[in-house]
Amino acid sequence: MRKKIAVFVNGYGMEPLNATLRGIKRSESFSNYDFFIFVSYASYDTPDNYNQGELNIYSLPKLKDYDAAIVYTNALNSVETGIAIVKRAVKAGIPVISIGIDIEGSICIDIDNITGMREIAEHLIEKHGVKRAAFIAGYIDHPESICRLETVKKVFEEHDLKIFDSDIYYGNWGNVLTTEATDKIAADPSGLPDAIICANDIMALACSTELTRLGYELPKDILVTGYDCIYSGQAFYPVLTTVTSDYESIGFKCIKLLDAVMEGAVVPHKVLMRSKIVIGESCGCHQDAEFDIRRRQFGRNTYSESLDRNYLETSERALTNLITDSPDYDSLRNNLRAHYEAEHDLIGNDFFIIIHNLYMNNVMASDEDVHEDGITTAVSTTVAIKDGKLMDEISSDRHNIVPGYDPEAGTNHIYFIMPLHTGRFNYGYMITSDNARIMREHLDLNAYLEKLMLALRIQRSNIQLRIYNDSLKEISEIDTMTGLYNRLGYENKAITIYEDSVRGGTLLMVMFIDINLMKRINDVFGHMNGDAAIRLTASAIKSNLKNDMIGVRFGGDEFIVIGSVDTPDEAEQLKAAINLSIDKVNKDGIWPFRLSISSGYILSDKDSKKPLSEYIKDADNLMYETKKKLHAEQGDQR
Repeated sequence: MRKKIAVFVNGYGMEPLNATLRGIKRSESFSNYDFFIFVSYASYDTPDNYNQGELNIYSLPKLKDYDAAIVYTNALNSVETGIAIVKRAVKAGIPVISIGIDIEGSICIDIDNITGMREIAEHLIEKHGVKRAAFIAGYIDHPESICRLETVKKVFEEHDLKIFDSDIYYGNWGNVLTTEATDKIAADPSGLPDAIICANDIMALACSTELTRLGYELPKDILVTGYDCIYSGQAFYPVLTTVTSDYESIGFKCIKLLDAVMEGAVVPHKVLMRSKIVIGESCGCHQDAEFDIRRRQFGRNTYSESLDRNYLETSERALTNLITDSPDYDSLRNNLRAHYEAEHDLIGNDFFIIIHNLYMNNVMASDEDVHEDGITTAVSTTVAIKDGKLMDEISSDRHNIVPGYDPEAGTNHIYFIMPLHTGRFNYGYMITSDNARIMREHLDLNAYLEKLMLALRIQRSNIQLRIYNDSLKEISEIDTMTGLYNRLGYENKAITIYEDSVRGGTLLMVMFIDINLMKRINDVFGHMNGDAAIRLTASAIKSNLKNDMIGVRFGGDEFIVIGSVDTPDEAEQLKAAINLSIDKVNKDGIWPFRLSISSGYILSDKDSKKPLSEYIKDADNLMYETKKKLHAEQGDQR
């Protein structure tokens, strides 16, 4: 039986993750493990609500169900979250490898930020004569950012130089603040520093791009360095001088440590993985032939990558349209299954969209209620493709995150699990595997997920709006006093019933009902009792309607019943049933007045071309004949 390893990463760190996986796959014991990689796209540049929805994916697994965990504690874009995951794993009693941050109870693979950063600073000072440098750090309280900054400051001090506080900026690991920082550096009245040292390559690329936009030539006018040795930085011009942490070796070390733990061996509490400088062109070193080879390779890949992106965008547009055009959740299920069955190459052999039951069963449920439902109850697959085959709906829960997972069947797997959410509230997750085309580095998985979530949100809003509109329409057709249809409801409902009867050649009944002695009830007992008489009559009508019959308050104390009947006797039975309900009101003795009604009905003639209004007039005349007899007996008090 294969062991289950839970891995926690940030999606913006897919390059280090892929390198780690390459190192893991080098191990002879790789096939003994299944990897469940929980991916969020939390970012320091993203609103807290959205980040929470992303970070919630890390709370999905019950860690006692796993044999071990690997946490990129230093790179989740939330140090607190990374530390909390490691502590959860320790509490669950499973071995956990914490990458980058030493936490009690874990096995720490510590990345040596100092050596590589020291080599960068020494190279700039000793090789290129840098006297003054600006530093663009990551997040102000991030441990790696602090370490890299302090290392550079120390090296400068060792060379009787100084990194001034005024030359320290914070780019928060991203593009926006880094670009702003670069503008401030360029606008400094004291002139440009000799170099800008960035705490990661993303910021170094943003800085270099902004300097070029401002008219500076790199590295002639200023030197720029980064950290992380990402692909984009090595294909850039000038190629970034940077630092590599060798994540492939880290991955290989992870699996070796886990092998030892599984065999009961004692392993060191902490392992230090050395970082080292990677010389590029951005520090002012001469062009190397290897750099040109990289750029040629990048150029060769440009067209194929653009084709892949176009393919993905076409798929995204089709997906968005089919989701937003789905009128309900049954059609959504069918449309998504058909779409992903046809997108096998994009999504791979194992692909699942899992949505909380309440989300699919109650479109009016709040985001918070749906989120809670996913925490406490089972969930179901909206889309399930397993081993390349479209499957029927499969139930799942937090103990069985990958539906149908079998640790003894087939070969081992690497699964990627990503959140689906609205703001801070999650309504499901998506699973794919490492054989999926969408997991390749140059396809923007984050953008794909964002478009999927946006389309689902729009579809849900469309359904809700339709329900609201239908409710408003229904309210506008209902008489507020009686709950029967009003004249607008008559226009929209009764005429349709009549036209359907004509087309279908069915027998239509039109009954006209009027309250007897209504004027006397109002005059003697007051209008409040008069209103009660109207409501009681309406209730007697509603309680006896059958099939597709509808009741209409046609005027003050006048009512119509319209609907199909199978036989004339059925119309007579309805008339008797309504009168029986009225008699019951009188027998109850609650009201001060005696309630009675007059009624008359007419049945349609399929050979007649009379409009509905004529049938109503005929029914009214028959009702009036009944009323005349009553008035003759009791005096005209109408």
